[in-house]
Amino acid sequence: MHLVAIALSPAVLLVWFLYVRNAYRPENKVLIVSLFVAGAAAAGIALMLNHFVEKYTVLWSGAPLLSHRLLFWFLGIGLNEELAKMLVLLAVLYPRRDFTTPYQGLLGGATVALGFASVENLVYLERYGMATLLLRSILTVPAHAGFTVPMGVLLAYAKTARTSQGRYWLLMAALGAGTTLHGIYDIWLSFEQEWVNRLAYLQVLLMVLLALRLMRIRPRAVAAAEGSP
Repeated sequence: MHLVAIALSPAVLLVWFLYVRNAYRPENKVLIVSLFVAGAAAAGIALMLNHFVEKYTVLWSGAPLLSHRLLFWFLGIGLNEELAKMLVLLAVLYPRRDFTTPYQGLLGGATVALGFASVENLVYLERYGMATLLLRSILTVPAHAGFTVPMGVLLAYAKTARTSQGRYWLLMAALGAGTTLHGIYDIWLSFEQEWVNRLAYLQVLLMVLLALRLMRIRPRAVAAAEGSP
């Protein structure tokens, strides 16, 4: 049981950090737990989608053609996993009337992603042991949040978009951002050269900096109030 707690603790701590950083309006704790659990369930959806791509297409990690391998990381992994997370956000967070601020999208996206990463941690712990779990806790857990944070922010803007066309393109941009960040990260790790693998660490650092910048976006009403005499 203590190994399960170790596997879950990095994701739970990151969710807690983001939760307490919301200075504008405390979020419903039941909603946060629901997003985390649904994110964990999304890992099962992604697993089925990944299996479908590997079994019924020419895209897989060991494909003879480099182009097929690269497409696998983008479409077979990046798109599938980020689509699964986005479906959770669209089902649980997006319909809520009180979903109006970018930080809510950031927190929601990160929470779903960290629930997703927790399930992956448990799988990798069983298959590869504690050393792999510790590496994933440092690198892959925050990476998953980094993939999905921009998606959550863009979903918040889509929710408040004034036109259906604007809403559509923001939703597509949300999925595209998560897929691109995820695919690039997996490509770094797919090469045998260690120096290429280290670019994944650089990407995680940049995604963390981006998340910190996005955390500073203020709701329009708050910004207007602060700017008034």
